[in-house]
Amino acid sequence: MADADAHIIEDLVGRRWPGSKVLELTHLAGDFSARRYLRARLEGRDVPATIVVMVLAGSGLPLSSEELCIFPEPLRELPFLDVQRVLQGIGVPVPEIYVAAVDAGILLLEDAGDLLLWDYAQGDPAHTEAAYRKAMDVLVVLHSRGTATPTPNSVAFKQRFDARLYRWELDHFREYGIERGLGITLSPGARTRLDASFDALSTELASGEVALCHRDFHSWNLLMRRDAPVVIDFQDALLAPPEYDLASLLTDRITPDLIDATLEGRLLAYYAEQRGQKNVDRRRYSLNALHRALKVIGRLHYIAIEKGKSAPLAFLPHVLATARRFLAEVEVPGALASEFAVLPWPDQ
Repeated sequence: MADADAHIIEDLVGRRWPGSKVLELTHLAGDFSARRYLRARLEGRDVPATIVVMVLAGSGLPLSSEELCIFPEPLRELPFLDVQRVLQGIGVPVPEIYVAAVDAGILLLEDAGDLLLWDYAQGDPAHTEAAYRKAMDVLVVLHSRGTATPTPNSVAFKQRFDARLYRWELDHFREYGIERGLGITLSPGARTRLDASFDALSTELASGEVALCHRDFHSWNLLMRRDAPVVIDFQDALLAPPEYDLASLLTDRITPDLIDATLEGRLLAYYAEQRGQKNVDRRRYSLNALHRALKVIGRLHYIAIEKGKSAPLAFLPHVLATARRFLAEVEVPGALASEFAVLPWPDQ
């Protein structure tokens, strides 16, 4: 990292914990974010042994997802700080923020470790189910308590997964997942048929109950500390169908390699029971899982094409399999299933 960043971190640590010093800075593996993360090993009195340093990308107060709402006035606070405060207030386990030096592009955070839910859940089926039930318990708090006690001035409650956003993500899938990713030009007829499906799907998905949702609640955004989940990467929280977070947790990337259909059904039943519901609306769950798979297909290609990072494309065969599964399991409006089936996907 740049020497200037190291000096800024050392100065912030010294101000937060007078007399302490940074012994070591090491890079942490990131996901698909433009942000960078470091672990700082500290020495001093009454200081944590390690902290995580978030190095913000760019400047100002951008949302991490460019497709989210356009606000009538500029944001006055980094969404990460806003949402962290909301989640902490309702009892969702999130890392503490020690220092928020936004102007310097640096946040100092509590270190929740490196053990991802995905890695923690490996092993015998009983352990896997128990691990994902713990994640479901966090979702219940987020969806129930978070929705019941809204914070109207928070960015999370000013954004909604509406038909516009669903349609934006489907158009993103078409542009990057199909046309640019596969290097083909859709015929006018194919575009018209996809448009009709996208409109109908977006309208249906945007109807019904919404809850406070994480939006990217999956096995790589949950760290396990002392056998309990800690939620990270939450800055895109918004009001959305609760089935979207469920689909994210149970179907993201290679998760179906661990969560088969039978276990998926038991976990959905557990979630419904904890929320005092008879069951999870299976159609809404399946359509959200399908939509999310299509969005991820587009996103993986977008990251490869626009960001020059091809490694995430390794997940593409798994996400394609998830899309095919839900296209086969649920009746989708229009010709989406047939149009998807004739495309020259690389895993065929």
